[in-house]
Amino acid sequence: MFAKLVSTIESISPTTITLQVFLLLATIACSTRFISGRNYKSDLSPNGTSWDGRKVATLPYWFPYFGHLLPLTINLDRFLQKCCQRSPPGIFSLKIFGSKYHMIFTPSLTRSLFEGHSTAISSDSVRWFLLVNVFGANKRHKQEHLRAHGDAHACLLDQLLSNPSEMLRATVHGIREHGPNLVSFSDSIVDQNPWERAAAPIIHTDSITGDASSVEISLFALIRTFVGNVALPPLVGREFLENYPEILEDIQDLGDGFKYFVLGLPRWLPIPSLTKAHIARRKLLGAISSLHGALDQLAAGNEANQPWRDLDDVSAMLKGRHAIWNAYGTPRDVRDPSDLSLLWAMGTKTTNLIFWILVQVYSNPELIQKLRDEVHPFAKASQPSQVFGLPEPVRLEINDAGLVQSCPLLKACLYECLRLHSKPVSMGTVQKDLSILESPEDSRSVNGERPQSFVLEAGDSAASLSDAHQHDPHYYESPNSFQPGRFLSSSESVQGQRTLVRGTLQPWGSGEFACPGRVFAEQQVMAFVAAILVLWDMEPVDSRGWIVPRQRTSAIVSLPSADIRARLRPRDLSKTK
Repeated sequence: MFAKLVSTIESISPTTITLQVFLLLATIACSTRFISGRNYKSDLSPNGTSWDGRKVATLPYWFPYFGHLLPLTINLDRFLQKCCQRSPPGIFSLKIFGSKYHMIFTPSLTRSLFEGHSTAISSDSVRWFLLVNVFGANKRHKQEHLRAHGDAHACLLDQLLSNPSEMLRATVHGIREHGPNLVSFSDSIVDQNPWERAAAPIIHTDSITGDASSVEISLFALIRTFVGNVALPPLVGREFLENYPEILEDIQDLGDGFKYFVLGLPRWLPIPSLTKAHIARRKLLGAISSLHGALDQLAAGNEANQPWRDLDDVSAMLKGRHAIWNAYGTPRDVRDPSDLSLLWAMGTKTTNLIFWILVQVYSNPELIQKLRDEVHPFAKASQPSQVFGLPEPVRLEINDAGLVQSCPLLKACLYECLRLHSKPVSMGTVQKDLSILESPEDSRSVNGERPQSFVLEAGDSAASLSDAHQHDPHYYESPNSFQPGRFLSSSESVQGQRTLVRGTLQPWGSGEFACPGRVFAEQQVMAFVAAILVLWDMEPVDSRGWIVPRQRTSAIVSLPSADIRARLRPRDLSKTK
């Protein structure tokens, strides 16, 4: 009988087997799509005669267990955008690997969950998932991480929210020192600043005097490396960048592979950005591990091992977290990824954001003049008189507190770029069954119905898709255009200034899930932008004028799809106020 069975199998042609497998998969896919589509229509219907306590509708999908994994992998942003367009209630669910994920994109539902039910939703599992999948933590050491995380996170909050002065002071000092040297006007790569070399500078000379008059550069490459070289040393110390000069490229490569890490794609898949992200993560973890080793030596009363010499400028926050890791005996394969997540976030969001603000502002001559007038009392550049015929270095003064408190137009430009280019996500796991309620304003804007409430069940995951809200024409007129005035009041204050009105924008996340470094980040971005505005004139190389590049998906703030060439020249400070 066995021989007969083997003979029967061998008689079946490979073509027949392939066809049968295809038909089986097609049957499974069509059946799954039909059933999930029917359930979706049923869930969109009212709960009897009431719109209260509705079940969140799960969008149709083709394959069981995998659910919506394939379209998320192919084009994450486009797929989520389509999902929002076909989900009038302002909330929908996706299935991935058998688990349900609720996606929320209206402000009131987001607030209701992440602020109104903050104790009923936990980010612990999401945080651990990201540490393991994205930043390379050892999943066997979850308990060790949980024991130390509370104190380590409190140290971070204290430094970034309550007391950001130390790192901000160091950052502003770096801006004052290096801002006038954004470009060096040197043809020699040896004499150029580290941030210039990646920007492929071309020196243009005056046709009459023969002196260097302007420098043509790749703008994003210049801003990314300049901001990184100034903003990261206050966190990890100057020697960190000297010992690991490729750190900024590795941070960007890790960000490019972020979505593939989140989706859990295996390393062997032929996706170049995924492969580069794995290599970058290994190098970044090695750099942080080396720094921790040097701090261990200092804590033991010894000199730091080579290549470390002076660690005095490492931030109190990082040293404080290091002491906490040691006190709890946290393994290296947990502490290193945790600090990598901090380094990556600080090296990504502000850098990309500053680039977008500069492109939008410099492309509008009227706006740039208004901004220069506004920031002038708090960001001043001056050229001292020559001594012995030698030009004195340009001096830059920055009052970071004044910029934040008294420059609403600059802050409106920051918020408008956050709206256009940031992708904040608040995400957690529902701990108990709960109900979230839509506001009357959102109900009228989104679906024209009365306010609805939705039931979320314990064990489900929920996330806010603020990016969808930020581009929703129901909330923002001409949502794809740069209009910072939308965040300014229509009337002026007693001081003659228009005040900032943030509205429903939540660019840093919601409630307890908001970015802990948001205060520091805003101060940092405004200081960088103000310094460049008062020091440098900029014009596009392209004869068509300024062309804002298209966006490319990134985890926190989008990247430009292609760099743009710009020509920089120092401002004539004798003509400024």
